[in-house]
Amino acid sequence: MKRNEFLNGCSACGALALFKITGLDEAQFHKDENAIQDTKDDPDTIAINRAQILTLLGYIDTSVSESQKKKIFSKLGSECLYSRGLDKWVNGFKDNQDEFFDRVQRDESKYWEKLEYDKEKSVITLIGRKVTSCACEYSKTENPPKSLCNYCCKRFQEEMFGLLLGKKVKVRIDESYLLGGERCSTTIFVS
Repeated sequence: MKRNEFLNGCSACGALALFKITGLDEAQFHKDENAIQDTKDDPDTIAINRAQILTLLGYIDTSVSESQKKKIFSKLGSECLYSRGLDKWVNGFKDNQDEFFDRVQRDESKYWEKLEYDKEKSVITLIGRKVTSCACEYSKTENPPKSLCNYCCKRFQEEMFGLLLGKKVKVRIDESYLLGGERCSTTIFVS
């Protein structure tokens, strides 16, 4: 095995282990801008430095192979849904999927301006609101990882809409703030 392949593999495994064992979530980031504290107040637990996490994600985005980036950031997107309990919220709409879509039409979504499900074509069109920054806490750095859009957000939406519909879905990123757009919009293809 080549040295670079070995190091890339170690980086990927280390990053995934770091995210899994720390149980990172958005609420913990907002407690302190520089450190994430253990919610159990365990004196033997070392706080994780927020800047260190952002630096690690940036390193992964710029230093590992495309296949490893996809693997790591896709896992991060999946963990984002489940670690924050959003899967339970989405499952609450399984018996009334129209309500999920109607919430956006009633202007009740902070992030989405339009969300339409064309059941005949098996396509969901999601148009985001115009934004001045990315919604993801991991993007709050000078050079945010593009993989947050290309893999993390994409996987998050695939998991979310897959749960909601009970079907396999594929997501295409149509526009993204981190990729130079004014909003974050996707097309979701339902199988």
